[in-house]
Amino acid sequence: MKAIQKSVLALALGLICLTAPAMAISEKYRSQSENLLAQAAAALAADQIQQADDLVNLALTANPANAAAFILKGQIHAANGDTAEALRIVTVGLAIEPANLPAIALQIELAVEIERFEQADEALATYEKICLDDCGQVEPLRRLIDDSRAADTKVEVKSQKE
Repeated sequence: MKAIQKSVLALALGLICLTAPAMAISEKYRSQSENLLAQAAAALAADQIQQADDLVNLALTANPANAAAFILKGQIHAANGDTAEALRIVTVGLAIEPANLPAIALQIELAVEIERFEQADEALATYEKICLDDCGQVEPLRRLIDDSRAADTKVEVKSQKE
């Protein structure tokens, strides 16, 4: 029995020793990704959209699990007028970091813009579940969905009458 315990302990120590260099490398790439992301955000703020897109792509290359990079990439696509792709990419970021309230709000706005009201409703329900003390955005987001849905319904009715 003690031989088995020693074997398990040796195996665990061996795995720790093998993963330590990978974790150090991983941290290096994670840090590099964050630096590139900060540069991409600054480029987007300066309206240098292509440079921002290039930098966020590098950030995602360095760390493909960087949720903030996906969300910023979605904002870049939205700035380029590609709302459907922006929504898809923000949704990927939220799959990685589902409790990101600003990203959920962005997801709602993008879904409303392309009239995906069901997706907007689901995102609003998620927002309400996790907002805790920061729920001031719930009502404005709900109004955005309701007003857009009502306007869309009026357009449909008007086009059916013609």
